[in-house]
Amino acid sequence: MFPTYPDLNGRTALVTGASSGIGRGIALALETQGMRVGAGCIELVNAARAALGNIDLLVHSAGIFNAGAIEEITSEKLEEMFRVNTYSAFYLVRELLQAGLKNVVLIGSTAGQRGEQGHSHYAASKGALQSMMMSLAVELAPRVRVNLVSPGWIRTPMAEEALKRIGPALEGMKPNRRVGEVEDVVNAVLYLASAAASHLIGQDIGVSGGALLVVPRGQVKPT
Repeated sequence: MFPTYPDLNGRTALVTGASSGIGRGIALALETQGMRVGAGCIELVNAARAALGNIDLLVHSAGIFNAGAIEEITSEKLEEMFRVNTYSAFYLVRELLQAGLKNVVLIGSTAGQRGEQGHSHYAASKGALQSMMMSLAVELAPRVRVNLVSPGWIRTPMAEEALKRIGPALEGMKPNRRVGEVEDVVNAVLYLASAAASHLIGQDIGVSGGALLVVPRGQVKPT
């Protein structure tokens, strides 16, 4: 169960990456708040606007992850990582400004804030997303609020295989001794989407169970 935010009732949202994992959890939770939710990507913006009218909230959760040493990362893999994780957020915000956009919540990652082996391309794409968020927060205020949620390791289909290998080690090092669940991220997004967070602009909300405080660099390998 999630807290109820009455101000969300009747508003509209576009959620990317809503087919599974974090994005799906966010889309379903926003619907329970009474929001009209469209799921899509940059190619479907016009369709979403036709169905919903103005878009009050954008939650950009679409993303890809794969680990690999820098020698294994081709130019094509690097470009794909940035296209899905970073460029798409830029294009979506730009397009939705014409649709009455008032609030943006981007989904980043703690990988963009620390060094982890095999994550150079993924971390770079998420670090760039964080920097973009801060600049957009200044540029678009006060008409649009822009914030970011940075999950750590969360139990999702995308992270399933990696967590089979490193989950127990992560749990042993984190202050709360558990891997995050989709609901943990959803709670942060609901708060940022609501009027309760009206004074939060350009913030990065970490949802990692304190992992950034204690997990030594390089101690847990993703592969």
